[in-house]
Amino acid sequence: MANTAIAGKNDAEWNPPVRFDHSYAGKLTVIYLPQKQVVTACAKLFSKYGVSATSSLVQRGCAAITGRTSCTVIVIDKTYALATPKAVLRHETGHCNGWAADHPN
Repeated sequence: MANTAIAGKNDAEWNPPVRFDHSYAGKLTVIYLPQKQVVTACAKLFSKYGVSATSSLVQRGCAAITGRTSCTVIVIDKTYALATPKAVLRHETGHCNGWAADHPN
């Protein structure tokens, strides 16, 4: 499991691999929500776009490809479990760029 205390800085388990760690080239929609709402919103996003991932009660964010050149990211609106919204956005943008949900290198 990632060390969320440094998530977003130099945490190789939390940050996407270099090839996925860049701005999204398409239309990126970012939705900031309180953590408790992130759980429900992610479950709905996964269901709507057929993402084979599950949401959890401690979820900080999620992402789904919503079109050929578009991706929606849901992110916590304030630091939660030591992960900042900025770190979560970086992580989830990696998924928009093709990083699989099981976080392979």
